[in-house]
Amino acid sequence: MYGQEMRWQIPGRKRKLLAFADLHFCETLRGKRIDYIERCLTQATKREQVDYMVFLGDLIDAVDVLDDRKLKEELEGFLKRLAKLTPLLIVSGNHDISHYGEQKIVDQAGKDKWWGWLKDLSRRNQRIFAFLEGETEREMIYDDGVMRVLGLNLPETCYPTDLDEGAVSAEEFRKYAETRLPQLMAAPEREYYLLTHNPQFLSTVRLDPKIAVLTGHMHNGLIPPVVDELLRFTHRGLIGPGYHDSRGQKWEYIPLAKAARYRPTLRRPWLTLNSCAHLPRDNWMWKWDKVFPAVSYTIVEGGEKLRLRVRYFK
Repeated sequence: MYGQEMRWQIPGRKRKLLAFADLHFCETLRGKRIDYIERCLTQATKREQVDYMVFLGDLIDAVDVLDDRKLKEELEGFLKRLAKLTPLLIVSGNHDISHYGEQKIVDQAGKDKWWGWLKDLSRRNQRIFAFLEGETEREMIYDDGVMRVLGLNLPETCYPTDLDEGAVSAEEFRKYAETRLPQLMAAPEREYYLLTHNPQFLSTVRLDPKIAVLTGHMHNGLIPPVVDELLRFTHRGLIGPGYHDSRGQKWEYIPLAKAARYRPTLRRPWLTLNSCAHLPRDNWMWKWDKVFPAVSYTIVEGGEKLRLRVRYFK
């Protein structure tokens, strides 16, 4: 078993963040496995003196987790213990509002259940800030006077169901992002962050280079990150997430998928994180679950120049 830490240094930043994505919490990720992840995150947070933890979507593998009392209690306990260490910012992903089964189902009941639980969780714990589904600054922006963060909870139309819908999804992403981005830059003299789950269509939006972007979703190619590092200088992963047909069944994966793994440059300070813990169950490689990765996270900190370093640990 191994883990991975990416350390992203951004010039002039004062706040230090620990970011992770794609936990896919479910009955196969509990007990000793979630305890191990918690220990790793706790140790890193204390060692690095982190100011905030940031979670980038797909906290749960499906909204059905919230119907299981024991699973729900275990998940809430995990989040509350992390929030005791440092404030926790949460943006939502596509799995958070979908149901289990051979078919991936997204319906209003599932969305209502997720948003209701998330809103209640953040109400009960003031150290958990959940970016909610809405258009008000209070729901979309976190600002502590030094750092200003916009969380984009993308509608399901921004997750294409087949290759032909890519252009439609890209346009939906562009319109959705451009109506909200002005709120991020509305306050001057901040460290700006944009958080969103899916990075596929970031190139459709013109972003100020002062905005650091953190995303997940792509699982960096769905293969062990050690192998995926062979393509570290490109934004394509070896295998990108595929699509679902009209009935919700997954049918294709994409070799060398565009936007599978963004790495920061001076002109494009975007970073796509690996999955935190394991593969989602609708993945054809799910049989390798529990093998990789053990845990993956990213430390975002200030530095003299833009730099990305990667290390692996047991």
